[in-house]
Amino acid sequence: MEFTAETTVDLRAMAALSRASRRTLGRRRSVAIHIFCWVVLVLDLLLSLLFWLGGDVPWLNLLLGLMLLGALLFEDRINGALGLRLVLPDTRQITARFTEDGYRHTTPVSESTWHYEQIQAVCETEDYFLLLLSRRHGQIYSKAGFTQGTLEAFRTFIAEKTGLPVPYIQ
Repeated sequence: MEFTAETTVDLRAMAALSRASRRTLGRRRSVAIHIFCWVVLVLDLLLSLLFWLGGDVPWLNLLLGLMLLGALLFEDRINGALGLRLVLPDTRQITARFTEDGYRHTTPVSESTWHYEQIQAVCETEDYFLLLLSRRHGQIYSKAGFTQGTLEAFRTFIAEKTGLPVPYIQ
């Protein structure tokens, strides 16, 4: 059985890839960092409140707190934007052909062959299938871009070939 998917890598796709990587392969590290950041944010707000009660307006503390809150709430979008800067403009159009032996990842300027054993995690979102090769490297395929094969058949196929479950990530 063969499957073909065409994908355009954009900010939305890279944010989904960042979210999937954080929630699967980087889960333990992500939880620890989030706990630390929330504790720092609460301490910053308490310190700001003490300064304010003392008659001072702690503009710098409030600004730093807002920046930390923004980074916590928009972490995946920020990481996606930073990751997109590393993707060459000529390699943002991807055609992938999945076969029994492996899959071929083709862009207008390059062609790579991958084996299913290299995949460490497989995830699915509303719009994408994500193949994670490491915490810092992943591939994303748009569900709307499948031109050969069905999504249900691909989900079964990739789970069988990798031996990994395909969790749905919000």
